[in-house]
Amino acid sequence: MDKTWEVDEANTVKAHFGGFGKKIVTVNGSEVHNSRKMGPKGTIPFSLPDGRSAVLSVKPQFIGVPAIDLRVDGNLVVETSKKPIKCAACDTVAKPYDRFCGKCGKAMPTAEDYELQKNVKAATSAIKVLAVLFVIAGIAFFFITKGTTDTALVKLEGMDPGATYPTSIDGRTYTVGELRRQLAWEPWGALIVNLILAAIMLALSLWARRSPLPAVLVATATYAVVIAAAAISNPATLGQGLLMKIIIIAFLIKGIKAALALRTASA
Repeated sequence: MDKTWEVDEANTVKAHFGGFGKKIVTVNGSEVHNSRKMGPKGTIPFSLPDGRSAVLSVKPQFIGVPAIDLRVDGNLVVETSKKPIKCAACDTVAKPYDRFCGKCGKAMPTAEDYELQKNVKAATSAIKVLAVLFVIAGIAFFFITKGTTDTALVKLEGMDPGATYPTSIDGRTYTVGELRRQLAWEPWGALIVNLILAAIMLALSLWARRSPLPAVLVATATYAVVIAAAAISNPATLGQGLLMKIIIIAFLIKGIKAALALRTASA
């Protein structure tokens, strides 16, 4: 894994994290750290050519790759991304260290703002993942339910549609005809419900581009309701895919916090 930070016009810091914990840090092409060891709390301290102190921090995350930050004289530095940074007002390309747009003069986001935006983007991606998962779940439930209901429908063949089915189901009495219709609908019902949820999540991921906070809040609430409803219907579902549920909820909550911080900063 490689990271690059353009600190200013004269200084560029690069970090390479190789196999077996190897960590190489260079400043303007010259190595300042080449070791598997780090300082206290996962830090790599060094100095820039102009004497300013710099610290590279590696913080393990509960989910995903470690967070790697660079601070110079205590100030967070914007990481140089593959996509060029552009002014939100005039779309002019800017440098990571620019505090103001060189064309229109608008203040550029701070390094902290960029980090918050990254977390919001991760939450939006989690919403898209939910949309895909609901589609997959809908198709899977359709075929699983259809296999069960087809077996039950075979047993009902030859029975009088108007006759009362001898056994109540979930405390309700059905005629044979009603039970057949109920069984025939169940696979489609599972598919349609999950496709509707997928469409909702897709719409929320698009909404999140303009209004991240309400979109992520609604997505989190919707997902929580789905989990709760499934658990009430069948408690065994609560433990199914538990790790995936925890990962998605963690991303969504992190996105909510980031969106709140961004709203506060821009207020």
